[in-house]
Amino acid sequence: MFSKPRRKVTRVFIHCTASELTKHDNVAAIRKMHLERGWSDIGYHLFIRKNGVLENGRDLERTPAAQKGHNTNSIAICLHGLKKDRFTTPQFDTLKRLCLEINKAYDGEISFHGHSEVAAKACPVFDYKSVLRLDAYGNLGLTGAVTQATAEVDDMTPDALPDLKEGARGPAVELLQELLLIKADGIFGPKTANAVREFKRQHKLYPSDLVVSHVWKLLLGSKQVPHFD
Repeated sequence: MFSKPRRKVTRVFIHCTASELTKHDNVAAIRKMHLERGWSDIGYHLFIRKNGVLENGRDLERTPAAQKGHNTNSIAICLHGLKKDRFTTPQFDTLKRLCLEINKAYDGEISFHGHSEVAAKACPVFDYKSVLRLDAYGNLGLTGAVTQATAEVDDMTPDALPDLKEGARGPAVELLQELLLIKADGIFGPKTANAVREFKRQHKLYPSDLVVSHVWKLLLGSKQVPHFD
């Protein structure tokens, strides 16, 4: 949930980490890198991981250190990734929801931009203008709630199966539900989320509703998965 800072904000800038290394897919790692450069904190306010999880970085009340010469009156958002075809649907879903919240908080009186618009860089490398449906002035073109794209099953190997969380739908959710021995309706609702949490508790994992590759591996390797209602 976005909490509007007291300082003046007129623009939001989108960034990417320019790395595909898993060890860089979290705020703590990026903060450490920025501190080692002599900065006072991580340069970005908000960070979106490959699995769509949103993490807080620099305090929103502080000016970012993300786009040199254009930090004043801005918010900086960073997505983990380097290759444009490796950014994930959960990442884009989170970005869209976050930008909708920011836009609403400022009554639409705010614009959205890529780092590349103010620097000789390709950052972010994905087509952020299409993702956010931006016009020539950086006005957000998204409306209403953002729904996740249908999660397909193209390959039954853990690394190929899509990341899932509550709100997802489609064949991959049906597979998840079948593995959990619950009703397979293809909709990742509260009951499915509870079943995932309980499964992860039993395997000594953090009991969130996120299903990523290592959770898929456990699910596919389980001969008997308890039934949770």
